[in-house]
Amino acid sequence: MKTSQIFWGTLFIVLGLLVLLNNFSAINLHWGNLWQFWPILLVLIGISMLVKNKFGKSALAGAAAILLALLLFTSVKLSTDFIKGDFELILNGDEDYNFAITEYRESFDTSIAKAKLYLEAGLGSFKIGDTTSELIFVKTEGIEKNYKLTKSDYDNVSKLKLQMHKTTFHLGKNKFRNRVEIALNENPTWDINIDGGAAAINLDLTKFKIENIEVDMGAASLDVKLGSLSDKIRLDIEAGASNIDILVPEEVGCQVITDDVLSSKNIYEFIKIKSGLYRTEGFDDAEKKIFINIDCGVSSINIRRYSE
Repeated sequence: MKTSQIFWGTLFIVLGLLVLLNNFSAINLHWGNLWQFWPILLVLIGISMLVKNKFGKSALAGAAAILLALLLFTSVKLSTDFIKGDFELILNGDEDYNFAITEYRESFDTSIAKAKLYLEAGLGSFKIGDTTSELIFVKTEGIEKNYKLTKSDYDNVSKLKLQMHKTTFHLGKNKFRNRVEIALNENPTWDINIDGGAAAINLDLTKFKIENIEVDMGAASLDVKLGSLSDKIRLDIEAGASNIDILVPEEVGCQVITDDVLSSKNIYEFIKIKSGLYRTEGFDDAEKKIFINIDCGVSSINIRRYSE
């Protein structure tokens, strides 16, 4: 058996066992203590290159795979805990902070034909899906007035930026939420740019005319539902250890390009053109098209079509 087969086989077996065991009982591995041993991976790989003995190479490959599996599992588990759980926010000292629902808004001018939203999404839950008569309406649950919404207009384009104040996140006994819900006006054509960390991001964009969506995230959960109001939509995703679920309408042609390292992919009702390239049937002749580009590390990717 080849060394590479032993490495990948051991990696996936150990990862699968860890996930399976975690489903039935909590596995507690301290990420901080374990991650400091990552250079051992380099040592093991280097030694395997020098060792000529086939058994020795196989043993080293297996050991490297086990260590990598542990590192990946603890990293993803930590990220998932961040995403699903609440967290304590400690900001610069021992000051007292109010936790409340805060609202932000910008009025809609009928001269605005295009709007661009830049969202800096840190640790927390972020949702876009509702409509509003305003240009944008934001409701946050967490530290009071912890976000800043700015707007600048040029020609018929409005640029919006929603940014969280500088915050140090720290897990502790006290738990506070960072939940953000965003409503957009249906009239302009939208570009959405999201810079996210360990976040849960939910985008239901079926009610909006969308041209471009860019999502750059680390260990995150991303749910996107695209609509058919635009002739062309481009969705670019760059992710680390993430869970990605995308819904596209059946009547729109869709192309998916993936550049993934250790990801699981479920791309339903698409034709595989070649490695990393998938298209829906009749894509070339479709009047409306969606282009999806995904560049990710250890992630789960699910793309489905739905009937409107």
